[in-house]
Amino acid sequence: MPAPVTRRALLGGAVATAAGGGLLVGASSASAAPNYPGQIFPTLSAGMNGLQVRALRYLLLQRGHNAGIANTYDSATVNAVKAFQARSGLTANGICADSTFRKLIGVALITYNQTNNFVVALQLLLTRHGYHMDGTGYYGAKTRRNVWSFQVGHAISRADAISLLTWSTLFNAKTSGAMYPMMQRDTGNAQWSNCGPVAALSLLIHQGRTPSGWTWDVATRRTAVENFRYGAMELARTAERDQIGTEYPDFVTGLGKYGMSLWHGGIEDTLSQARMGRPSIAGGDVYKMPYPVSVSGPVSHWVTVLGYDGSHYIVHDPISQPSADYLHRVTATELRTYASTNPGHPPETAKQNSILLR
Repeated sequence: MPAPVTRRALLGGAVATAAGGGLLVGASSASAAPNYPGQIFPTLSAGMNGLQVRALRYLLLQRGHNAGIANTYDSATVNAVKAFQARSGLTANGICADSTFRKLIGVALITYNQTNNFVVALQLLLTRHGYHMDGTGYYGAKTRRNVWSFQVGHAISRADAISLLTWSTLFNAKTSGAMYPMMQRDTGNAQWSNCGPVAALSLLIHQGRTPSGWTWDVATRRTAVENFRYGAMELARTAERDQIGTEYPDFVTGLGKYGMSLWHGGIEDTLSQARMGRPSIAGGDVYKMPYPVSVSGPVSHWVTVLGYDGSHYIVHDPISQPSADYLHRVTATELRTYASTNPGHPPETAKQNSILLR
C-alpha cells in the first residue's frame, strides 16, 4: 500500500459504480429514524393546504379530473376526488386516503425521459423535501438525481421508476433535509483540494441554507464551490494554496458566514448526531470506505454524513466520478474505520475528526 498522503496530494482516478440495493429498511426498524420509507399514503381532506394537495391535484388532472392547481383542498378538489372514486369503485367521500391514492397512481409508474402531470406532482413533492424543482413536468437528469438522492436517503432502492413506495414516502415521510451529492471534480484549479468546500455545501443545503452561487443543479456547482472556498472560507486564490485542503478553522470561518456555530468532535458524535437528524462533516481515510473511490492509497478526506435510515448512515462523498456520483449507505463500523485511520491527523481518540453543528 502506498505511503499515506494528505489532502494536499489528492488526485483523481477511475471510480467504478457502487451497487444500489432493493428495499433496505422495513418500517419497524426505521420508525424512529430521521429518514424512513413511508409505506402508507397520508389522508388529505377538505381545508388542508400545501404541496401535497397541489401534487394530488396534478395526479387528478393526469387522470382526467381538472380541479385546478392551487395548494388548497377546496370544493373543486373534493368533487374531483369523488368523481375519481366513483369511477374506480371506491366510496365517493371526497377524502383522499391510502386506497384512493393507490388507485389514482395505479401501475402508471413514471420513469426517465417522460413528460406529464405525474412528473409535475413528483417535482412538487421533491420540492416539499427540499429539492428545489422547476415544475416543468419533464423527467430529465436533474429530476433523476433528486429522485435517487431522495430514495437512498429514505432506505429505498435507487431506481428511475417511481414505485408506489417512493410515491407514498414522498407524500408521507418526514426527512432530515435535502441531500445533494456532488463531485469535487471540475470545481476549478483547487478541485482535488475541494472535498471540504463541497462537503460544506451539501451540509448547508441540507440545513435549508442556499450557498452563494448555488442554482439547485449540481451541473453548475463550480461557482458555488469557488465562492465558498475563496469567499466564505477566505482562502487565497493562488496556485500554492489551491494544492492544500481545508481544516477545522477554515470551516469555522466559512460556515460562520451562514450563521452556523461549530464544534470539534469525533466519529461517535457524528453517529449520534445523524441518528437525531443532524448532519456533520467527518474526516478520515477515504481509501477505507466500502465503495469505490478515485484514490490508490490512504488519503485524508472529508465527507458529509447527512442522515440515518434505521440501520445505515447516509454519506455524501465528493471524490466520485459521474458514474458513482450518488449517496452511499455506510455502517457505523465502516465510518469508525474511516475516521480512525485518518492519515496525518490526530488519532480518533483525540476526537478531532468530525465537524459538528451547535
